[in-house]
Amino acid sequence: MLKLVRFDLRNPAEWDEFYNLFSAYLEEVCDDDEYQEEIADLHDETLNSQMIEQTLREHNPYFIMRIVLNEECVGLISYTYNEKCFLGFINNLYVCPEQRCKGIGSTVLRMVETHLSELGAKQVDLNPEEKAKPFYVRDGFVQIRMTIDGEPVFEKKIKE
Repeated sequence: MLKLVRFDLRNPAEWDEFYNLFSAYLEEVCDDDEYQEEIADLHDETLNSQMIEQTLREHNPYFIMRIVLNEECVGLISYTYNEKCFLGFINNLYVCPEQRCKGIGSTVLRMVETHLSELGAKQVDLNPEEKAKPFYVRDGFVQIRMTIDGEPVFEKKIKE
């Protein structure tokens, strides 16, 4: 059975699990310099406090979820919801390499879309890594524009 379980980053053991998963994600998607910067941010107490505070907010919350398959953690997904814009945004999706190509990522996206829809979202946006673009396109995301930094923005309308 596949489920999403919210990390409680105030708990040191859960912080460590999140750190290990997020580090593995960063290793895959970042060059060496960017990886070092991101890891340094994970050791910044002020940034960590802000992130934890965002996960506890009632309005415009930040969800950091572990992906659990048959009681084993197999990845993570983080996403936000902006209630003023009715917009969900997927920040990161990571499925452990040995669990890929089994439909886990697509199922997790549908679960997140359902959750965001229940919150009131009308669409989900994301900025995919280059090698992840085909996955998101297969799942119905379309590129709508480029950011000021030249990163593609993809969106998917959520069915009501």
